[in-house]
Amino acid sequence: MRINFIMESVLPVLLILPLMLLLLKDKSQVKMIVLFTVIFILYQLILKAPKEFVALQVIKGQWNWTGKLLGILFGLLIYTVLKNKLKPFDFLRFKQDSKAFSKTIWAAVLMVCSSFFSYFDSPKELDWETLFYQLSMPGLDEEIMFRAILLGLLLISLKDKIKIGKWSLGNPGVLIIGILFGLVHALHFKSTIEFEIYVFICTFLSGYIWSWITVESKSILLPVISHNLTNFLQNLLRMVK
Repeated sequence: MRINFIMESVLPVLLILPLMLLLLKDKSQVKMIVLFTVIFILYQLILKAPKEFVALQVIKGQWNWTGKLLGILFGLLIYTVLKNKLKPFDFLRFKQDSKAFSKTIWAAVLMVCSSFFSYFDSPKELDWETLFYQLSMPGLDEEIMFRAILLGLLLISLKDKIKIGKWSLGNPGVLIIGILFGLVHALHFKSTIEFEIYVFICTFLSGYIWSWITVESKSILLPVISHNLTNFLQNLLRMVK
């Protein structure tokens, strides 16, 4: 149903909107949050449209190849338009911050290693399309949008740290992108609203860690590589067991 398609595109960002407004650096940054919200909703609509409207599918298959490619192109277009605005948080680059290289490499390796737990999930039939898709599409599409663009906008507009008394809970932008990433994967509209708590926890943690790696390394290179490898291995291990 069309209403489900729209609600899945809008609700995740509406749920985190109060938190973003609460953590603004100052009132002048409200326009950045509006921009963030509009970009996210447009991205979700573009990403999901080929699944909803079959006539839009340029590449046929069991996976949303067309939506992912459109998402990548949309992300690159938005990045090109906002490149100057995103400075000093321009993460769409190969160069890594040498000071953080060791710890970000280890974090990326640990993310890939976490995929080995999927061996204990239920087995799957060997499917080459699935393997190629997971090795190529999700990391490019999601890291460009979530880490290079949306995270950059939050780093500009939100406070540098969340503090409760003397306790620091870290960077709010990293936390919020983790939450949004989890909601996108776990919240679904069918005949009823469905929320998969296990999926949310796993994707929230993944989104948080990839956001942290991006901020520390000042690049989405490691998140893209580890994201695709993690997705690939999660599927491959279930196919060969």
